[in-house]
Amino acid sequence: MTSAEPRASVLVVGAGPSGLVAAIRLAELGVAVRIVDSATAPAPESRATLMHAATVEILAELGLETRLLEEGSRISAISLADSGRLLARMPFAGLDSRHPFALSIPQSATEALLIARLAELGHRVERGVRVDGVTRRGRLLATSGTSGDGDTPWAAASTYVIGADGRNSIVRRRAGIAFDGAAYDDDFVLADVELAPPPTPSDEARITLSPQGVTVLGRLPSGRYRIVATAPRGGETPRTPDRAYLDELLRSRGIAARTAGTPAWSSRFRIGHHIARRFRSGNILLCGDAAHVHSPAAGQGMNTGIADAYDLAGCIAADIAGDVSALDGYERRRTRAARQVVALTDRLTRVALVRGQPARGIRNTAIRVLTRVPPLRRGLIRSVSGLDRSPLPPSAHRPAQGPGPHVKDAAE
Repeated sequence: MTSAEPRASVLVVGAGPSGLVAAIRLAELGVAVRIVDSATAPAPESRATLMHAATVEILAELGLETRLLEEGSRISAISLADSGRLLARMPFAGLDSRHPFALSIPQSATEALLIARLAELGHRVERGVRVDGVTRRGRLLATSGTSGDGDTPWAAASTYVIGADGRNSIVRRRAGIAFDGAAYDDDFVLADVELAPPPTPSDEARITLSPQGVTVLGRLPSGRYRIVATAPRGGETPRTPDRAYLDELLRSRGIAARTAGTPAWSSRFRIGHHIARRFRSGNILLCGDAAHVHSPAAGQGMNTGIADAYDLAGCIAADIAGDVSALDGYERRRTRAARQVVALTDRLTRVALVRGQPARGIRNTAIRVLTRVPPLRRGLIRSVSGLDRSPLPPSAHRPAQGPGPHVKDAAE
């Protein structure tokens, strides 16, 4: 080993939300941990912006409740429309949670809060570390790579390695774990931009269906709107959509709003639905996008990864304490959760992408009818919230007694 750092019990590779949550939870549990990331600084882009109730509860357990709710703005409902005509509105009120809402908060702000919490626990992210190998040496795992300018050898020994290094995970590949799945036929467009007039109530996320594709709109704490939209692959979809492209996208889909400024960020990306065939290979463990990726429908990616990480950290601590079934339990629970999320998001995506008549009419009628049945509506919104897949015990989902911490409304 050429690293000058002390041996750690756990090495976390990747400092996105999943990796940071794993490191924080391990530190709170008294487990020696290091966390490394190939990037020299946190990503400035907003990326994931919707945090569901189950995730708010997890981060509250990590001591971030007040700061998180001050940074974010509340989303009280999800609505569905077809070419501008409202089909259904599904409120989060009634969830058996002390946080019966979703939170609009950029991933960059979430990561900043997590990094600050990690620092309070006496840890920092080691940046510019590019991992390229993980091998077993007796009872230890030897992780190797480069640091700094890329010419400096880097290595570390640990008892466990967590791969939280994204969909192209080096840790997963070095562990020889297959990543099963398929790609969608459509591209996805993301943009953060001011819109006028406001296309939705300020505390509502809206999914608009149309023959041209599906468009999701939600207001950010900055006052801009996040646009997530499908675009047929092979078309003239720019890598960084500009105002003209976004205005035409909104117009063609029956959304009565136009851009009111240059996008703060925009991107085109392609995605599929994939699940790692295993979430562990001995003491090499996966969480977040390294373990599963899926459609951005209903904003499940970051939320599911944070749940993975919290569960995994507790199971590693239990394994260290002698519970030999703990890591198998992690793999079983989170594989099941990932499959549920992939099934949910894939179903929502394929329903949303129906383009022809009379299939659209049948779909819209089904949406109106089914979302008016209280048990079905509650079941769908609970599934979207992540509460059914939360690693927290049921007692953590207690409804608030009294006003609780202040949550600023999206209109503030």
